[in-house]
Amino acid sequence: MATDTSTTIPPVPPQASEPADVYEGEDSDLDSVFNDDDYASDDLGADGETDVARNYNRQRPLHSNQQKPAANTSASVDDQIAILSKHAAKIRLDNVKEGQDREKDKADRATSEQVLDQRTRMILYQMINRGVVSEIHGAISTGKEANVYGAVAYPDINGPPVQRAVKVYKTAILSFKDRERYITGEHRFKSGAEKGNSRKMVKLWAEKEFRNLRRIHAAGIPCPEPIQLKLHVLVMGFLGDRKGYAYPRLRDANIGGEDADQLWRQLYIQLLGVMRRMYQVCKLVHADLSEYNILYNDRKLYIIDVSQSVEHDHPRSLEFLRMDIKNTGDFFRRQGVDILSDRTIFDFITSPEGAVEEPGLTEAIEKLYESRLPSANDETAAAELEVDNEVFRNQYIPQTLEQVYDIEKDAQAIGEGEGDKLVYRNLLADQVVSKPDAEDASSEDESDEGAALDSDAESGDESKFAKGTPRGKRFEDKDEKKQRKQAVKEAKAEKRKEKMPKHLKKRLVATTSRKNR
Repeated sequence: MATDTSTTIPPVPPQASEPADVYEGEDSDLDSVFNDDDYASDDLGADGETDVARNYNRQRPLHSNQQKPAANTSASVDDQIAILSKHAAKIRLDNVKEGQDREKDKADRATSEQVLDQRTRMILYQMINRGVVSEIHGAISTGKEANVYGAVAYPDINGPPVQRAVKVYKTAILSFKDRERYITGEHRFKSGAEKGNSRKMVKLWAEKEFRNLRRIHAAGIPCPEPIQLKLHVLVMGFLGDRKGYAYPRLRDANIGGEDADQLWRQLYIQLLGVMRRMYQVCKLVHADLSEYNILYNDRKLYIIDVSQSVEHDHPRSLEFLRMDIKNTGDFFRRQGVDILSDRTIFDFITSPEGAVEEPGLTEAIEKLYESRLPSANDETAAAELEVDNEVFRNQYIPQTLEQVYDIEKDAQAIGEGEGDKLVYRNLLADQVVSKPDAEDASSEDESDEGAALDSDAESGDESKFAKGTPRGKRFEDKDEKKQRKQAVKEAKAEKRKEKMPKHLKKRLVATTSRKNR
């Protein structure tokens, strides 16, 4: 037959009880697809089916996908959505705090649907269903890359509620054009920014902040505690009071009173210590540190927004660190704080030697204030500080020896004892190979562990570069070879003395086998 029986099914003829004119219209519509002559010779079997239909039904299991799981069906997905939709009323994008009355409005759900897309709402429903958070309230802060919402959780049914923060990264309008400098060189973005897949980039960006927060929180630096991450939704600890009011930003902090100047100076010293601990302990540079990304409460600073923070070995980490020093220094100077120079702070943060915990950090910073050169008056000191900062901010900072512009000139400066003037001096090796003494050199020669390369006495002696006796049995001396073979023979003879005779060994094996039976 000419018809392909594996892909087509002929129309089933009508039963005798049904009128024939019901199928006439359908058969006439299929005349252009199926030819009546192809099925004229098909005989009906005992079960009322044609041979073509019987063959197709016999081969049908071979064409089905046996590996498709039965759980991933549209029906089960619909059931899951129906179950999670019961939590829709718990996402309220209002600003109601604890103790205030709530007015239910039908527009609440419509507002949440406009602000949060369907994927984000499903993630929030899952978190509510699992007990990570119980309710989600209004926005704490909004930015160009993410929105932070307040949330309430009940870890203990009979206990008080716990305030938490939910950070939702924007997936539709977030542009990574200005984030290229943070991505290039980051090991988590080895393939670069995928401009065609913004959701994937936002997911990696959220994972980056989650990992950075864990590292900073583990080091004991005040910051939000990372709790859970799901795609582009991050749940953190809430920095605020029990009623749901967040701590103010450092820019908006109301610091007044008689000791305001002293408090600003303490906060400045505290921030310098935090920056050093982030660099030395966490191996991170914030890369966007300013008065907008620092919260203040009860004489204490909290670091937030670390999604753009980079590793200390990032190609542009020192440039970001210098930018952080500039931003924070300019803010505290506007508050009337006597700040240190940018170069001094940079050396203090990047120096591998020194304390990284309190109170050693405060003592080290106070010593930096004491070590400053005295000036004639305040105006001269301010002018000198401004010039020094401008020179440092425009200075090129290499991070590897390959990036050094004139390595011969810098090496000469180090040899003349002026290495402290190099901006990258803290990146050099802290130990150098010193010239060995005469006794050390003789002991090294006797032990055959190597010779000093900078020894003047042996500089003209080329005998130490001569090739020694090659190793291997082929280059062995005859007498040495004879002695080695004799020693091997004696060792084998001693081993044969302790060897069990063969007949005794067979007898022992046979006895043991009979006992096992």
